[in-house]
Amino acid sequence: MDSKKNERFRAMHNALQGKSAIHLRDMAVLLGVSEMTLRRDLVNDPQGLRLLGGHVTRSGSLEPDYQVAEQDQRHIAEKRQIGVRAASLVRPGDTVFIDCGTTTPFIVEALPDDLEFTALCNSLNVMLKLQQKPNCTIILCGGTFHRRNMVFESRAEAGILEGIRVAWAFISAAGVSAAHGVTCYNLNEVEVKRRVMARAQTCVLVADHSKFDQVRAAHFAELADFQRVISDGGLEAAQQQVVKDSGAMLLI
Repeated sequence: MDSKKNERFRAMHNALQGKSAIHLRDMAVLLGVSEMTLRRDLVNDPQGLRLLGGHVTRSGSLEPDYQVAEQDQRHIAEKRQIGVRAASLVRPGDTVFIDCGTTTPFIVEALPDDLEFTALCNSLNVMLKLQQKPNCTIILCGGTFHRRNMVFESRAEAGILEGIRVAWAFISAAGVSAAHGVTCYNLNEVEVKRRVMARAQTCVLVADHSKFDQVRAAHFAELADFQRVISDGGLEAAQQQVVKDSGAMLLI
């Protein structure tokens, strides 16, 4: 085996210290190689690693226990379209909050590399995307890392949030219901979402059509708390009307 390939495997094992999995895209960025190169490595000579659901993980380990791994490959085209529409709202010099989840990284991808902006985030997958933007100042809310949804949680982060006002709060959700409000899977996401929304100039819900008429465990907002909702063309007419009735501007 060539020395460069050996170095890649050592780097992958080191990157996985303390983590159950890292997305292939993010691993490729960390190593400075293409995703195809890593795919070939893992198929031909895995050396104790494997590719599972688009994530690099150790052989024999359980499937990554967080919704990010489960949801990452679903409705990709719709999420990418939502990301492009959301990114078009950001202007030079803006400070934005980009929530955790599998839709919000597409917002970062769609932002121009030459755009100067400040981004507040509290999740690993979003932070790894933001660090690819050379003109982005990143503010990361730290604390205990939850592998299930890749979120950092800390009571101390409240101090950071108290002192920052964002132009745009891009908020993700796992459930959007007229009767039961806007929900997510994990209670450890709720406090940050609420704190940021209370201080944002404009709150933007980003959710593909599959999230509508769904209710998850952790309630954090009502539709009326958002000024804009960005979704995709799969949203049914009745669902679109629910958004409009809430007073939010619907962007498809």
